[in-house]
Amino acid sequence: MKRWRRPRAGALVLLAVLAIGAVPVARDLLRPSIEKVSVDAYDRTEDPHVIVALVETHPEFVLHRATAQEKAGRIVLHVSMRPPSRRWSGGDLAETRSVRIRLDRPLAGREVRDGLLGTPVPER
Repeated sequence: MKRWRRPRAGALVLLAVLAIGAVPVARDLLRPSIEKVSVDAYDRTEDPHVIVALVETHPEFVLHRATAQEKAGRIVLHVSMRPPSRRWSGGDLAETRSVRIRLDRPLAGREVRDGLLGTPVPER
């Protein structure tokens, strides 16, 4: 009887280790990757509460989130994109895309900065 218990216990331990190791891998594979992109430039609009951020990304990427972190003298823009599907694998093609971002207060003379690089963003 003892001879059969050890292989069973070893098999159970092996299955438990494999299951514990597979959970993070499966979670990462099933979640679409979200990547932050830098803002290259921005345009003003007729509405002083809205600006258009220009980002360079693959044409098939989908906008995940675009936010503005507003402070007294500056605005920090954060833009993130995601692939269209989990199994998507595209090429190196990129295009400039426009992303509208709504501000709480008018832009006025505040400085606009990129949230990814921390650098000033020029007005186009």
